[in-house]
Amino acid sequence: MRHYIVTFLLCLPLFFSSQSSKKESDSLNKVIFQLRKDGQLDDALALCKKIIKDRSSALNDKELLSLYIQTGNILCNLSRVKESFDYLELAMEGNQKLQDNEIEARIYGEYGRNYNILGFSQKAIEHFTKSIDLATKIEDQKTKKPLLQYLYSARAVIYEDTNQVDELYSDLHHAYENNPDTYGASRLAKYFTVHRQDLDSAKYYLQKGEQSFSTGKFPIFQKSILLRSYGRYYFAKKDHQKAISYYKESLAISEELKKPKDIKDTEKLLYEAYKAIDDDQKANESLEKYSKISDSLSFENKKIQETPIKHILREKEAEVKEKEKNYIYLVIIILLTVLVVGYYILKRISRSTQDEKQEIISENEAKTQELKLKVNQSFDEVVQLAKNNSPEFWGRFQEVYPDFRDKLLAVNPDLKPSELILSAYIYLGFMTKDIADYTFKAVKTIKNNKYNLRKRLEIPTESDFTIWIRNYLS
Repeated sequence: MRHYIVTFLLCLPLFFSSQSSKKESDSLNKVIFQLRKDGQLDDALALCKKIIKDRSSALNDKELLSLYIQTGNILCNLSRVKESFDYLELAMEGNQKLQDNEIEARIYGEYGRNYNILGFSQKAIEHFTKSIDLATKIEDQKTKKPLLQYLYSARAVIYEDTNQVDELYSDLHHAYENNPDTYGASRLAKYFTVHRQDLDSAKYYLQKGEQSFSTGKFPIFQKSILLRSYGRYYFAKKDHQKAISYYKESLAISEELKKPKDIKDTEKLLYEAYKAIDDDQKANESLEKYSKISDSLSFENKKIQETPIKHILREKEAEVKEKEKNYIYLVIIILLTVLVVGYYILKRISRSTQDEKQEIISENEAKTQELKLKVNQSFDEVVQLAKNNSPEFWGRFQEVYPDFRDKLLAVNPDLKPSELILSAYIYLGFMTKDIADYTFKAVKTIKNNKYNLRKRLEIPTESDFTIWIRNYLS
C-alpha cells in the first residue's frame, strides 16, 4: 500500500499549474522529509529523481541545486557513492553561476561523507573543514545552526575512526551546541562510555537523546544510533544481556533502512557481547556476518576507487586554471601599465607569459601522468604477485610502499613476517576469501589471523580494518 501512495505522490505535481510551483516545492519537500524520517530512503530517492526528470524546469536555480544535493545525500546513505558523486558534480557545476555559500557548504559536506566511506580520511576532513568555514558565513541562523550541527557531527565520525579523541569531543560538543538532537546526544553518550568511562555523563546524554526522539521530529535512523549507545552503556556496566537486547533493536532498524555499515558495526558489538557471556555459537554467527559485510563493502569501495581519484584530479586542474586566470589578469594590468614603453618590451612580456603558462600546463600534465603510472603499473604488478602467492610479492611490495613495514613495526615491533604479509594483502583491498584462495589457506584461518592481527595492532573495534591500515600508512 505504501508504494501506491508514493507513486501517487510522484505523479501529483504533474497535475498542478506552473503558477503554484512554490507551493508544489514546499509540499514535495515535506513529502521527501517524511519519507526520510520514516526510513524509506529508496522511496525518497525515487521521488527526488522523478522531480529532477519531470519538474526541474519549474524549480528555481537554488531549489534544483538543493535537490541534486539531497539526492547525493540519500545515495551516500545507501552507500551508492559513485552515483552520489555524479549528482554532487551537477550541483557544483550549477553553483559556479549561483555562487551560494549555503549550497557550496552542503556540496563539500557531502563530498566529505563520500570520501570518508571510501577511506580517504584526510581528504574528507579537508572537505568538511572547508564546508564548515563556508557555513559560518551564512547569516540566517535557522539555516546556519542545523547545517553546522550536521557538518560537525559528520567530521566527528572521522576523528573517531582515526582515534583523534580531543578533536572528536570538540566537534561533538559544537554539533550538539548548535542544534541538539537524538543523534548528537547518542554520539556524546558513546564518547563518555567508550573514551572517558564516565557512565554518569553517558546516562545523562542517553536520557537527553530519548527526550529528543520522543518529540517525533527526528528520523528513525537516529533511534538506531541511540539504541546502539544504550547497548554500549549496559555492556560497560557488564549487563551483557541488556546490551544484546538494545543491539538487536538497533540492528533491526538498520536492516530495515538497508544501511550496511551500521549493520556491520552492530554485528561487531553483538559478537563482543556474545563472547562476554560465552555464547560461542551466536558470537561466531555475528562475526561471520560482520566479516561478510566488511568484505562486501571493501570490494564495492575498491571497484569505485577511480571515482575520487578523478574528482581529485579535476579539483587540481580547476586550481591550476584558477591560478592561470589570476595570472592572466595580472599580466593584463602589467601590459596596460607598460604599454607606453614600447612594442619591444610588450613582445618580451607576452612571450614570457606564454612560456610560464606552458610550464604550468606541462608540470600539471607530468604530475597527472605520474599519478596514473603509479596507480596503474606498480599497483597492478604487486596485486598480480599477491594473487600468484609469489615469493617475490613481499619484496616488491616493500619497494612500492617503502614505509609500510617500519610504520607497522612502530605500532608493534613483535609482528611476525606472516602478519606483515597479511597486512599487505589487507592494504591492497583483498577480501578474506581471496586471501584464503591465493595463499592456499582456509577461510576460517584467515579470519582468525585477521582478528588476532587487529588485536596486536590495537585497532579500535568500530574501525574498518582496511580503512584503518590505509589511513595509518598514508
